[in-house]
Amino acid sequence: MNRTNLVNIRKALRSRRGMSLVEVMVVIAIILVLMSVVGFGALTIFQNSKVDTTLLTMGEITKRVEIYSLKKGPPSTSEGLKAAFSGEDPPKDSWGGEFVYVSPGPNGAKYDLISYGSDGVENGTGNAADIKWSEHK
Repeated sequence: MNRTNLVNIRKALRSRRGMSLVEVMVVIAIILVLMSVVGFGALTIFQNSKVDTTLLTMGEITKRVEIYSLKKGPPSTSEGLKAAFSGEDPPKDSWGGEFVYVSPGPNGAKYDLISYGSDGVENGTGNAADIKWSEHK
């Protein structure tokens, strides 16, 4: 092998050494951005599923209240859901909060069920917004 060929081989090997630090940092930054977008989307779906689960639980509570109402009339606000559940603890919402039972309900309804959402406080916004059964029937 002559000297020119050796120089060309060395140049070729040097040009294929790998990625620079800047290139590695750019790749890591792109991966982190993609992971944060996917993570935010998954978190949003999870939070929305808690609202849906709370609505399903409200539907089950409504069945128990309706059965109780056929026998004895709707429970008063002071009797609450414990009357419809024969003294046992009624289910809680997806965030572990108690449902609020109001009788009579709005617009001439016999009753209404309310969950105060993720913050557990009346009049929240977003996922902390109040969930009222009368608005979702």
